[in-house]
Amino acid sequence: MRGSTPTKVARLLVHLIKQPEYFFPYLRTNIFSRTSALDLELPWIAYAAIDFLDAYLRPQMSVFEYGSGGSTLFFARHCASVISIEDNAFWLERVRQKLADENINNVRLQHRAFDFKAVTDFEHSEYLNSIPNQKFDLILVDGSEESVQVRPTCFAHAENFVRPGGIIVVDDSWRYTQLRHTHHAKCCRIFQSVGPCRPGVTSTDVFFY
Repeated sequence: MRGSTPTKVARLLVHLIKQPEYFFPYLRTNIFSRTSALDLELPWIAYAAIDFLDAYLRPQMSVFEYGSGGSTLFFARHCASVISIEDNAFWLERVRQKLADENINNVRLQHRAFDFKAVTDFEHSEYLNSIPNQKFDLILVDGSEESVQVRPTCFAHAENFVRPGGIIVVDDSWRYTQLRHTHHAKCCRIFQSVGPCRPGVTSTDVFFY
């Protein structure tokens, strides 16, 4: 989240004091470990949002996600099916290998290359428009992003494909606070806390439809 280094450190300490349940997970995954969120099989989002999802998800649910990684395995173990779009071919193969190692076979990975360092015509890209013409119980808006914010565009597109009663999860939502005022959801919940394999506090927004 934004701010000077002292501000970020102070924010971290305040959150760990207010949310002591995340103190030891933070130590294990951020300070004393060199594992990644993929190794941990966890979404790279706020722990508070992970706890919410752990209780919310059901075996019959379908998931679509912009960006693959630990979230892909997390959703695959909780839900019936996962479709994950990834622009980075090298990372996609790492995720594919992890899925194979864990004998997980309810995931469809799709490589959709896009140059996020020189964003042009993103609205017509295969990356954005890779959502099948169906409704999903959960859509995760994560994935690559450089200097140009593309996740708000992904979010607006995803709203057309979320099932009534479903949710859209937006990672690093502190960057896109405008979505809290422009969405078409029934309501939005903000989950703010530390997260796995990240140095400070982040926020993850969940939109309910």
